[in-house]
Amino acid sequence: MIIDPIIPNGPSITHHEIEHVTSACATGWNMRASSYINAFRQLMAQITGHKYALALSSCTGAMHVALNALGIKQGDEVLVPDLADFSVAACVVYCGATPIFCDVEPDTLCLSPEDAACKITPRTKGLIAVHLYGQPCSMEPLLDLANKKGLFVLEDAAQGIGSSINGRPAGSLGHFSTFSFKGNKSVVSGEGGILLTSDDQLFDRAARLAAGGRTSDNPFSYDFVGFNYSISSLQAALGFAQTSRLDELITKKKQIHSWYRERLSGTPGIRLNTEAQHSQPSFLTNLLFIDEPNIQRTKMISQLRASNIIAEPVYFPISSMPMFKQAETPVAYAASTKAICLPSGHNRTEEEVDYICRAIQQFVKEPGRDKAKVPLTGWLKYKSDTLEFFTRIKKEGFIIPFEHEGHSCELRMVTSADTQDAKVVETLARWREASAAAFLTRTEITEQTMQQILNNYVSALRDYLLFFIFSDGYLYGQVALNDFAFQKHECCIDGLYLEDHAPKGLAAASCETIFEWAEKSLEIKNIFNHVVASNKKVRLLAAAQGFREISRTALYREEIPGGETFRPMYMPGHDTPDEYLLICKKSLSGKEMHDNK
Repeated sequence: MIIDPIIPNGPSITHHEIEHVTSACATGWNMRASSYINAFRQLMAQITGHKYALALSSCTGAMHVALNALGIKQGDEVLVPDLADFSVAACVVYCGATPIFCDVEPDTLCLSPEDAACKITPRTKGLIAVHLYGQPCSMEPLLDLANKKGLFVLEDAAQGIGSSINGRPAGSLGHFSTFSFKGNKSVVSGEGGILLTSDDQLFDRAARLAAGGRTSDNPFSYDFVGFNYSISSLQAALGFAQTSRLDELITKKKQIHSWYRERLSGTPGIRLNTEAQHSQPSFLTNLLFIDEPNIQRTKMISQLRASNIIAEPVYFPISSMPMFKQAETPVAYAASTKAICLPSGHNRTEEEVDYICRAIQQFVKEPGRDKAKVPLTGWLKYKSDTLEFFTRIKKEGFIIPFEHEGHSCELRMVTSADTQDAKVVETLARWREASAAAFLTRTEITEQTMQQILNNYVSALRDYLLFFIFSDGYLYGQVALNDFAFQKHECCIDGLYLEDHAPKGLAAASCETIFEWAEKSLEIKNIFNHVVASNKKVRLLAAAQGFREISRTALYREEIPGGETFRPMYMPGHDTPDEYLLICKKSLSGKEMHDNK
């Protein structure tokens, strides 16, 4: 059985969003740079109901600015949950203050109002309520406590976007709230953060702190020492595009949670994170709590990983780190040894969740098992079967015959035997020298490098199928299929090259043959073609075959050891692109399947 690891939380940026931003970077922004940042700020203010928003480089930076704007200084204390990202305590330390670690509630792992109340001293200035793993804090008792004791409330909603408490969005209730858009969140921009408030004076101070301490009327005059936490236009543009899809993204998160709950409900010794009364979690991460003493958390994580499921432990208590003194937070310490983060990324499918849940149930029933033995279903089975098929035909060889203009032709699979054939290696080197413009990475052409490329095609790249093109027994060129998106039944055509003296129309006939085979035998529905703009032959051929351009990315040339490569121009700084990468798409229509399996 061949199956790739199922990862916990992957980014969910769509191809359309990336293309919109990279095109803007390459060709000149449609709006001024500040307009993307302002649009992002306004959208987050609208979502939370806050009056003001600052788009910053990270959530950590946003918390640091917030604490400084609140006047936190040396000698002060701030209540923080012991189970949270380390940055929550670090930002308090940045200000010279002391984080006071409080216990968490057993079901949500969020700050316990009862324990927080017990740890208030005359030096306590405020508390940080962290909406952990998409679970909202118990905000009503925390706000009551803060009002009675004259404390500020900073909501760390880095993981809480899309959650709500009594119908109000997480991040809408504190004096300040912060959000993160790092790659493992529900809404991502690669990196970035937002700081929000409805207080005029707090916003004014925070804005000036984030701008380095500048005066409001002179960009070269400073009243105090601030910070440089500026967000880039690229991050803001991605953040705006992603946040515009918030309802869609959270709906998918909740759907994934419902699959877990449906399948694991009633399994003895384990439970999932709950939905507390009057709250609506966004389920950024699905947590598996282990209540059965005989089930070891570390053992189950290793069992899941051996089964290609990348499960992770929850946070370790911050007070367990060497720079702090261990706190009396028994619930936090217990949870850190008894809870597991399950794969919860937006791209998780029902088949994947079903596989994960059946593996968990097998480990609960048979705790001594090293890895799961669970039959695959749906697209996971299709992928496993297909990759096994690829492995076999790369080893044994495979031929797709076809005719062209009365000539007997074939696509012959490149196998491991070809990597040891000096004539094949010599031919590949000759093709590379004759068609350098067709390759994004141009390495030094030697027998060793060409042999390594062939080895990669045959052994290292499981879903790369390289075929040599023959006509009447003569080798004229090559064509490949790669980048299989099994869930979507899509792949790319790649590496097309034909010698100049090849029979006219052989390239088109070879492509049509491999398309027909991919459709009937591999169930492929869409074919993509990635081609550099200077490769005019392939561009014209793709257009004639019905490929339509869906994106264009500007590239710049970069020297690398032994050659050169082209990198996307994601960031401004290159006035003129050295090359363009065109992505084109062709939809297939046939329905016959499995002819050659």
